[in-house]
Amino acid sequence: MKPALFIDRDGTISKDCPYCKNASEIKLYDDIYKPLSELSKTYYIIIITNQSGVGRGYFTENDLKSMHEKIKHDIAARGGRIDAIYYCPHLPAAGCRCRKPALGLLEDAKGDFDIDINRSFVIGDAEIDIEMARNAGIKCIKVRNKTGSGKADFYADNFSDVLSIIKREEAKRFGSN
Repeated sequence: MKPALFIDRDGTISKDCPYCKNASEIKLYDDIYKPLSELSKTYYIIIITNQSGVGRGYFTENDLKSMHEKIKHDIAARGGRIDAIYYCPHLPAAGCRCRKPALGLLEDAKGDFDIDINRSFVIGDAEIDIEMARNAGIKCIKVRNKTGSGKADFYADNFSDVLSIIKREEAKRFGSN
């Protein structure tokens, strides 16, 4: 068993681009590469993202696949890894099992990987990410956004802070520095 980082996409690892239509519009934050490279040695790196642009007809699932391949490629080129990307293509009103904060995508990932959920984290910039973490009983780190309900376990300005928080929590758990 291995812990996972369930990471939101838009606003968390990539600059928010409402309804990006193609891979060239995806701009990853520069601060993600080194932390993801280090964290991918210990954690599954799994992106969980709502992508209702598919359901709205703004882009196709093939377009979305190209965007996700670019993300995987760019992160791998800098020493990191993305193990999987799970997405909800449905409209918010669809009432599906997969749209965050519902747990469908997270459950799909747990079915595909041997995940130690007790050592895992959800990382996101929005309340729905924090709510999903709460619904699943997973610790959560809200990054790039300190507004909202205050229900996140931790707050981080950037991914260097995310890495520090995770290292500190591991040290507490295992009694090391």
